[in-house]
Amino acid sequence: MKEEFEDFDNHSISKFESMLKTNSFLFFDSNEYEEIIVYYIETGNIFLAKKAISLALKQYQDSTILSLLHIEVLLLNNEIKKAEKIAFKIYEIDPLNPDVLIQKAKICSKQKNHVKAIKLLKEIKKGSETYYDALSLIGKEYLFIDDFQNAKKVFMECLNNDFDYSILNNILYCFDSIGDSKSTIMYLNDFLEANPYCEIAWHQLGKQYVKDKMYEEALSAFDFAIISDDSFVGAYIEMAKILEKLNRTNEAIEKYKISIGLNQPTAFALFRIGRCHFKLGNYDLAHSYFIKTIEEDPIHDKAWMSIAVYQFNRKEFEKSKNNLLKALEINSDKINYWELYIKINIKLKLYEDVELAIKEILSLGKLDLNTLTFLTQTLIQIPYNENLFKGLLKSINFFPKSAKNEINYLLYVIYFKLFDKKNAISHLKKAYFYNPGKYDYFKELFPLIPKLHVFKNMHTL
Repeated sequence: MKEEFEDFDNHSISKFESMLKTNSFLFFDSNEYEEIIVYYIETGNIFLAKKAISLALKQYQDSTILSLLHIEVLLLNNEIKKAEKIAFKIYEIDPLNPDVLIQKAKICSKQKNHVKAIKLLKEIKKGSETYYDALSLIGKEYLFIDDFQNAKKVFMECLNNDFDYSILNNILYCFDSIGDSKSTIMYLNDFLEANPYCEIAWHQLGKQYVKDKMYEEALSAFDFAIISDDSFVGAYIEMAKILEKLNRTNEAIEKYKISIGLNQPTAFALFRIGRCHFKLGNYDLAHSYFIKTIEEDPIHDKAWMSIAVYQFNRKEFEKSKNNLLKALEINSDKINYWELYIKINIKLKLYEDVELAIKEILSLGKLDLNTLTFLTQTLIQIPYNENLFKGLLKSINFFPKSAKNEINYLLYVIYFKLFDKKNAISHLKKAYFYNPGKYDYFKELFPLIPKLHVFKNMHTL
């Protein structure tokens, strides 16, 4: 079949394109024109497909097949009204032609009339050659109107006829949209009973188990995917990710390395190996993998960040800052990047850069208690800056009230540094009233909070 297509490609296409270049006339029968048009549609060359149709219809204006291909190209070009006009003419002559019904349904779909499209496609009977093509289109139309139950049934019938990865994905998308995790797992297990060597289904089952945090079952599923196809890179990667979660770090490294051996090294796998080695305390080895990651992908911000962390821990603050800036150039929305930037600049005593970073963090508006605590600690480490304290105070005021109890400890520190002792003591009283168990924790973080026995005496005044 491939040889026949290549033979056709070498002769008919070159013959057709030669005719266009020389502006001459060569004869093509209607079947040959049909194959030329299909070739251009499938290769995405709509301009030459339209040219071929124009020439073909001049010779074979009564050809239904060529007219249907004309509709196909018009729809690809979003010329819906022209397509509809041609489809209407063909439908009047041959209303039961399944190819006509499919094209009319496609037009309805383009017009967002999905219910009518489904009705037209359902007119195509089971014995027709285009029945399963129509069925697949019905499933997609159901997806457009979020009717996942009917879409699922239709796609299941398609899959029973012939395995197709995209159809299986559509079925799983339906299950996911319905939110029935148990039924998804049951369906995949039933499917695998009949198709035990379908590595794609094993892979999807594993991913479903991961969603439900059934990690041992997921590992087993991915293992079966690898048994079905030992070159299945995705299964090795998924296994490695789970093994990382389970703190089976050396096993994770092994799986990532297998994935690299089967395919060209990917930045993802190289970075994960680096993270695994970092976790194991193999810092120099981890660093070498972070370097390999950015060689593979120069805009991998997490790798640049990890290199900066490695250098910060080695007290190479200038180098750390330079590499962290590369991470920030790629992604400036990560609060933890800015936090490291603050730590580096405090070490370098570059307080203007610290101020810049604090303002950036506050502008991101993604603050949690840990970030607010870090910023408060930072402000008492650097030279007094009233504006930064007030900026932090303003951000805290936008924090959800439900989370403000522990923040009262921070508010004591902020108001104390702003020389507003009355407000400071008021917030410390609230903090202790709602969260007495956290007093010692915050006292350790902020030595300026009074000792508990001193505070209790203040409390009783």
